[in-house]
Amino acid sequence: MKAHEFSGRTTAETGQKADATDTSSTVEVLLATYNGERFLREQIDSILAQDYKNLCVLARDDGSSDGTTVILREYEQRFPDRFCVMPTGAPTGSAKNNFLKLMKASASEYVCFSDQDDVWLSDKVSRSMRAMATLESHHGTTTPLLVFTDLRVVDDALETLHESLWKQAGVKPERINDLAAVLGHNIVTGCTALVNRRLLDISLKMPEEAVMHDSWIALLASAFGASEMVREKTVLYRQHDRNVVGIDTRKKSTWELLARFLEGEGRILQWKTNEKVAEAMLRVHGRDLCPKNRKLLEAYLRCGRSDSRIVRVGTMLRYRFFRPGVLRNVATFVDLWRKKMG
Repeated sequence: MKAHEFSGRTTAETGQKADATDTSSTVEVLLATYNGERFLREQIDSILAQDYKNLCVLARDDGSSDGTTVILREYEQRFPDRFCVMPTGAPTGSAKNNFLKLMKASASEYVCFSDQDDVWLSDKVSRSMRAMATLESHHGTTTPLLVFTDLRVVDDALETLHESLWKQAGVKPERINDLAAVLGHNIVTGCTALVNRRLLDISLKMPEEAVMHDSWIALLASAFGASEMVREKTVLYRQHDRNVVGIDTRKKSTWELLARFLEGEGRILQWKTNEKVAEAMLRVHGRDLCPKNRKLLEAYLRCGRSDSRIVRVGTMLRYRFFRPGVLRNVATFVDLWRKKMG
C-alpha cells in the first residue's frame, strides 16, 4: 500500500476545516525509527489508542540492526488500513533527514511527528486538532499553521522526572510567533507538533544547515504563519541512554553553572549554528519573506559579525535576540562585547 492510499478522506477532498469533534479530517503520524525496538511497541500502541480515530501512521526505518523493522512490519500486517511502512532505502544517517523522507511522502492535510521511544497520552491528537481548528477560524486553511504542546519528562520506566519540560528547560512558548526568539532558541519539541498541509509543503525545502526538522518548521511557522500552544502535557517524553535529542536531567551545582557561564564555548558554537540557519533561511525563502523578517535575519548576521562592539551589542538589544533566562542573556551580551561571534 502506498502512503497516499490510507482509508479516510482528507480535508482537501471534503472542503472542510479541521474539526476535532467529528474526526473527518485525516491526521497522519510520521514515525521515524532507528534501532528503537526497546520502546517502540509502547509508542505505537499509544498512537493507535488515540481517541481521535481518523488517524494513520506512516513509518520509515533508517537502517536498524535490531528488531525494529520486524516490529514495524508486524503492525503493518495487523493494521493495514492504519499503518504503512515506507520501502527500505539507503539510510539517511540522521533523524532530521529520516523525517524529511517521511514529510516528502506524506499526502495528508494534517501531520504529526513521532519519535520511537515516547508515550502519547490518549487525547494528544484531539487536543491538538481542536487548537488547529481555532487557528484556522482566525487565519484560514491556506496559512502555514502549527500547534505544539508541553511534555512531561519521564525516565525509562515512565516515572516522572520533571512535570513540565517547558518549565525545566526554561522554554517560553508564548514567544513562538517572535521570529527573533525562535531563531535563538527552539521552542517546539517535534513529537508534540501538529502542522497543516501548507506548513508541511514549505518545510520540504529543508537545507543542510537546519539542525532538526522541528526547529526548521517552528522557524517557518514564525516567519510565514501562525502557531497555537497547548499548555497541557500530551507526551511522556522518555529520557534514556540512547536519546538522539533530550534534556539534561542532572541537578547542577552553583560551581557548574558558574563554570559554564565563564567558559562560553557552547554559547559561541550555538550562535554560529544559528547564523548558518539564518543564512539558509535567507537563501531558501528570502524572496518570500516580508521586509520586516528579512531585515531581522540580516540583523542577526550583522549582530555577530560586525567589527564594532557597539553595533554587536546594540543590535542584540534593538532586535531582542534574547534566549530564556537572564544569565544566558547577560553571558551573550558579554560575549558580543568581547569579540565577534561569526
